[in-house]
Amino acid sequence: MKLYWRRRMIVVFAVLVPIVLLLALVLVTARAGDSGPQSQVPAATEPQVQDPTAYDHLKVFQAIADEHGDRATGTSGYEAAARYVEHQLAKIGYQSSRQYFTFERRGEDFESFNILAETETGREDNVIMLGAHLDGVRNSPAINDNASGAAALLEAAKELSQQDDPNNKVRFVWWGAEEFSKSPGSKHYVEDLAADDDGELDNIAAYLNFDMVASPNYVIGVYDARESDHRPRLEVPDGSRQIMEFFTDYFDSRDQPWVATGWNFDSDQRAFIEEGVAVGGLFTGGDERKSRKEANLFGGEAREPRDPNYHTSGDDISNVDQEALSIMTDAITHAATSLAEDSSALE
Repeated sequence: MKLYWRRRMIVVFAVLVPIVLLLALVLVTARAGDSGPQSQVPAATEPQVQDPTAYDHLKVFQAIADEHGDRATGTSGYEAAARYVEHQLAKIGYQSSRQYFTFERRGEDFESFNILAETETGREDNVIMLGAHLDGVRNSPAINDNASGAAALLEAAKELSQQDDPNNKVRFVWWGAEEFSKSPGSKHYVEDLAADDDGELDNIAAYLNFDMVASPNYVIGVYDARESDHRPRLEVPDGSRQIMEFFTDYFDSRDQPWVATGWNFDSDQRAFIEEGVAVGGLFTGGDERKSRKEANLFGGEAREPRDPNYHTSGDDISNVDQEALSIMTDAITHAATSLAEDSSALE
């Protein structure tokens, strides 16, 4: 009898032990699956990964510059920055495209590209365009000039993607080669449209430019389209003053001080102005010095450059003003989302 029971118990254990072990393994695996992601991704970094802010984008552009040396036209850094923008656009539902172009400087040919993305719906004959240049100067992280504008534009595109179908088509552009003379990226784009017999250029109701929106000694600057207040080298196109007032009304509604800033500086808006497209934009300052009046309005240091690191290696993430970036990002987002629905304020 004892031998019989021993053999029977051995058989029972031989069957039960693997089952118990299998159940234990399933339980451990299930628990690991529940807790694994939280333990692998620190809670502090998870929001940054899931829903980056404009400043989070700046961190990535800084990391790209650190790895590649800079983000200048024609470099691996520019390509890496472009791929980041394209990846972010794809995440929020846009289909982007590259527009390649070539240009000559001092007898040498260069190739670069713009990145374009637009809403799938909206009036084709009433396009609102927003742009910022993606390239920077050599040997600089180029964070204020102009990762700041590129980052703010990504945030505006993200907010717009969460709205219902817009009434007006909205087109976002990240320009290449702005740091070269005559901004060949935007120049190529406008000339290409102007040569189109279908009148594509006439369909652009407004172009809004954002170049340097996080200066450390900042002002909240709005492109000055008031012909009576200055003598522009370029004639101010019809509709530009309405764009200026659109931004100033927005700032006034929030008790946010602002100043009018130069119309004539050579950036990506120039090609649009030359073709008579209504233009506006925002700017927090370059190497021009801050006035006492501006220091009283916005704080900071009077008689010092608005951005002392302009076009230097010091234009990095430690030398940008997050408050200026936030104010301008909100204004750019407001422009994209509001004008997508109703552009009558620009008429």
